[in-house]
Amino acid sequence: MSHAPKIALSIALALTLSTSPLAQASSALAVEMGCTNCHSNAFHPNAPSFQQLADESAKRRGETGAEDHLMSELRKPRLLGRIGAHEHLSEESARALARWMLDGAH
Repeated sequence: MSHAPKIALSIALALTLSTSPLAQASSALAVEMGCTNCHSNAFHPNAPSFQQLADESAKRRGETGAEDHLMSELRKPRLLGRIGAHEHLSEESARALARWMLDGAH
C-alpha cells in the first residue's frame, strides 16, 4: 500500500495549518479527523453538534486550565460509550480542537 496519499494529505494539512487562522485550521482538522462524521450529522442522535459543544465549552471560556481540561476530556478513555476516534487523537490535535471549541467552533 502506497503512503503517497497520506503524505500528500499531511503536507496539505501542514500548509493549511501554517497559512490559516486557528478556527479555519481546526475546522479543517475536524474534517480530517472525522469529527464531522458524528458531530455535524443529523442522523447520529447520540453525538452533540459542534454548536452544542461550543456552547457547552463557552461556560469555561477564560478559565485557567479550560483548554487542558477539554483536551483531556476529548481523549479520555471510557468504559461505556467508548469513542475510539477520540481516543486516537494526538495531544496536539486534541488541543487544537479544544481551542476551536472554546473559541466558538466557527
